Amino acid sequence: MFDLWLRSGSVGIILLPFVVLYAIAALIVWLTHQSPARPYFASCVGIPGPFFASVAVLFGLFAAFLANDVQRRDTEAQAAVLREADGVRTILRISEALGETAEPVRAAAVLYAQSVLDEELPAMRRGAIADDLAALRNLGVAMLAPSFTASAPQAAQTALLDGLVEVRQARLTRMTLAGDASAPINWLATIMLGVFTQIAIAVVQLDKIRPQALALFVFTTAFATTVALIGLGERPFSGRAIDDSPLRTAIVSAARS
Repeated sequence: MFDLWLRSGSVGIILLPFVVLYAIAALIVWLTHQSPARPYFASCVGIPGPFFASVAVLFGLFAAFLANDVQRRDTEAQAAVLREADGVRTILRISEALGETAEPVRAAAVLYAQSVLDEELPAMRRGAIADDLAALRNLGVAMLAPSFTASAPQAAQTALLDGLVEVRQARLTRMTLAGDASAPINWLATIMLGVFTQIAIAVVQLDKIRPQALALFVFTTAFATTVALIGLGERPFSGRAIDDSPLRTAIVSAARS
């Protein structure tokens, strides 16, 4: 259920919480003031206002934990792109210093970065994963080609391989985070505690319908806004825009050299 919502696009992620949670608030108002059960709820008038605070605190804590988990993944995704770009730049700078001998390595590094920008990152923004290893494989083959290893200094080869390892590890992290999401139980706990907070607000306003409706409207608006904002950032790359300018800068620097 949560997965379908998170894959519904930005408009769906924003609108659905408001529609569902306002509907729940309206149902609560109807149930406590307009339904056949009204005499029972009228007999419960007198619950003190601070009662709802205990439930609201739990909701706030769970929402904060969930938001922190989402923010952590976004931060790690951006860091992975930065490390990947740094590895590409390392390979480009060393290959440029080696001259014509390392031209195949330099060309393969540029093609790899271009493949990430043109294929992998756009696919991730659509919620898919373009796991094409051809460009990365070609980069490794260029570094290990006998014609290159026979002429390049050992120190340069080691530095290039270190750069390749950094690129591979950063790419793996990026791919892992692209398909990662918060556990459904965390979303369920946050939503359920938010609904319980709606109920707690309603039961302290059982005597008059308008104060109850207003209190529910204010909290439900904040509740839905919180859920929508967390949902927008839930999936790195497809939710929050990850800055790919470091990779573009690396390609531009290679073209100028």
